[in-house]
Amino acid sequence: MYRTLEAIFRHPIQLLVLIVLLPFIGVGIGFFLPRTYETTATLWALRRYESIGASGPESNLQATPAETQVTALLDLLQTRTFDLTVANAATNLADSLNLSDSVRSDPHQLEDALVDEIFHNVKVAAQGYNLYVISYQNPNSQVAQQIVAAVINTYGLQSAGFSTFEGQRLLEAYETQLKQAQQDLKNATAAETNYIQLHPNSTHTDTVNDPQYISLHNQTQVAQARVQTIQTNIDNVNQQLTTLGTGADSLYKIVDQPLSAKTPVSRVKTLLTAGGIGLGVAIVACGIYIALLVRRDRTMRHAAHLQKAVALPVIMQVPHFELDTEQVLVERLTV
Repeated sequence: MYRTLEAIFRHPIQLLVLIVLLPFIGVGIGFFLPRTYETTATLWALRRYESIGASGPESNLQATPAETQVTALLDLLQTRTFDLTVANAATNLADSLNLSDSVRSDPHQLEDALVDEIFHNVKVAAQGYNLYVISYQNPNSQVAQQIVAAVINTYGLQSAGFSTFEGQRLLEAYETQLKQAQQDLKNATAAETNYIQLHPNSTHTDTVNDPQYISLHNQTQVAQARVQTIQTNIDNVNQQLTTLGTGADSLYKIVDQPLSAKTPVSRVKTLLTAGGIGLGVAIVACGIYIALLVRRDRTMRHAAHLQKAVALPVIMQVPHFELDTEQVLVERLTV
């Protein structure tokens, strides 16, 4: 700790230069960055984002409808297919990003750059119980408007398919089970009828008390109940799919359309952000500089340091005198 404080107080100018210069450089870089335009769209969540499961519509009941849709949209923004679909909907997105010629000439690198742009710069946030906002900034105002509109449209198209995908799979599974259950019912009914035909002289009382007939009749009832249960499940899933709908109209309503911005985003936020980044870098640089100074400091301040440096015993050590004591000794020696 003493070495650290000594390093700080012995090099105040160098540390002050780092703390002042780097934020100033950050502000300068932010000042020369191209102006950007922001497009914002406001949407009203008509319901929670749901997917149909075996137990019915599944959703996070602890979150608001807006929060569930924001979560779903943020998840979609992490997929490459969604981001490329949005990026390809804008006419001049690649031109507005000032990409290098090497990136533009390589289709794979160009796709990576577009995906990275959409993933990191499209912002989605809930603003209320049902209200949420989608925003995007770009040096080209028309591109910004096209990207936000593409995010809304692509979200509406893909989310409907994802939310009902599990329901369609359940329907396929239930229909397969229904065919098998109907066949089992047919076989059980045939076996019960055949047994009655083979015993034409049996009375109703004899049939009711016959263990073999009771077993066959029970199998028929179980098969009928299974068919009815599966049919009920199919009807429920169809009803749930109808409730969810197949389009974006049942998921959200656009309150504020994405419009092309006429004025660029204020530089104040950009300059503050750039200055804050510069200050953070300056603090890290100061920390590294102090650590280097402390590590390179080989000063020996007490006997323990000396014993670590040389394998020799310490015979005598001059005590440390306070300033007043030293002055008294000097005056006595002078006299």
